[in-house]
Amino acid sequence: MLLTACQNRISSDGSDIPVHLAQASGATVEKTLDDRKAAERKYTLLERELEYIMVIWPGEYDNVEQLDFDKFAGMPDVSHGQHLRVHHHAQRLKSSRLGEYVMYIEEYIHDDPSDIQRQSIYVLSPDEEAKEIKINVYHFNNAQARLSMKKEIDDLNQLTSSSSSLIRGCDMILRREGMAFRAVTEDKFCIVDNEEKGLFIDHQFRIAEREYWYEEIKYDNTTERRLSDEFQQAPYQLEKSRCFICMIDFPKEEGGRPTVTHHYIDIHDQGGKFEFDYLDGRHMVLGMRNTWSFGMQRETFVIFIQEESQSGTTLIYSWGNPGADRIGFNPGWIRVQCDLDTPENRKFQQGLRPDS
Repeated sequence: MLLTACQNRISSDGSDIPVHLAQASGATVEKTLDDRKAAERKYTLLERELEYIMVIWPGEYDNVEQLDFDKFAGMPDVSHGQHLRVHHHAQRLKSSRLGEYVMYIEEYIHDDPSDIQRQSIYVLSPDEEAKEIKINVYHFNNAQARLSMKKEIDDLNQLTSSSSSLIRGCDMILRREGMAFRAVTEDKFCIVDNEEKGLFIDHQFRIAEREYWYEEIKYDNTTERRLSDEFQQAPYQLEKSRCFICMIDFPKEEGGRPTVTHHYIDIHDQGGKFEFDYLDGRHMVLGMRNTWSFGMQRETFVIFIQEESQSGTTLIYSWGNPGADRIGFNPGWIRVQCDLDTPENRKFQQGLRPDS
């Protein structure tokens, strides 16, 4: 059984509640300074930009929707140009010895939280003379899943630029680009990709309030010329996820009213999933998406249950407006209720527990 979670479950009386873990999670945005400190400090324009970035960036992002558009464009799999499935975690390190504005980045691929593709620390600082934000990049010598496996990262605050677990990456420059911020490598020829010998890889990324995009531009190692478009891939387009808490109820008996809650789960709305076994032994998958409906030509918020796997038969589905904070269905043989993850909604769901 696949288990995931957005955060620890706490009951109304303050005790821990067991929870099945769901594929990824949403993150709550916190202010970086309290009102008193904000009133005392005089911010430059770049420092204000950094404060804003520290608010909009933290969270989780996924490109599951991009893969559907790839298929529509004639790219059915990776061998035909389809993007990899990527899930991006971003969390601020608020007490880091590396600096004031520090982000921890963790990305996994193939919808597998243990398959880490990138694990880095970004140290952001204002360059008042150049009127831009500098990013010092550090990569981990041995990538290990932390946020994706729901492990604490407080110990990362103790890392310094001389820590043996870190290796210096390519410095970057971050500039505002409309309502977003774009980071480019200062020296696009500073890294040679070992797996594709003869190539430089210039990594760039873009942060917006609900999006995280990145691309890896390839250059010839000998001529330092950008390879033609046929050897490049369009940017990865990841959308910020929201976390939901769900109750999955089964009937008390065959043909009975579905009032027994078998699972309390956390799941996100950018391709999150939860696998479980039904009363008759069938394996099922609950999925959640904020997806583009080609039929209705608009974005749609959906939840669904498939038999056996995510490629199996769809047994039931329900849809609502994008941005909705509640969704569910009750066909009689199962009942699913999902609420946006807030303290109020968690308390509300605990009040709905059987015999409560």
